[in-house]
Amino acid sequence: MDLKSMKMAVLACLSALCGCASLGREARREPVERLDEHGISAPVLEVEAGNVLAFVNADARPHQIYSNDCAELSSTVLNPGETYAVAIGVGPKVCHFQDLLAPLSTGYFGTLRVRDEQEERRLATQD
Repeated sequence: MDLKSMKMAVLACLSALCGCASLGREARREPVERLDEHGISAPVLEVEAGNVLAFVNADARPHQIYSNDCAELSSTVLNPGETYAVAIGVGPKVCHFQDLLAPLSTGYFGTLRVRDEQEERRLATQD
């Protein structure tokens, strides 16, 4: 194999690897919490720190997300069809949230577990 053919083969392999890497990033979807007449779509979510979590109001009535332990989750009133997207802060941590407009409805209570792979690796190397 001559040098030109070898360069072309290496370039083709690198292009294929880059394509696979970008597919992996695209395959990871940002989490969405859907609110409807029955409550929230997932009472327990696990998210990586820094990701964006979206709350979508798919109900006919308004909702307002509130979290006492993770202020970034708290929203303004979400009217039907509106979305609230929030960048999740530093982890690891556990956040609890609920609908302020339905404070006694347990169907709208949720828990968010925030992972932080970098922090977990740092702590693991300290041991």
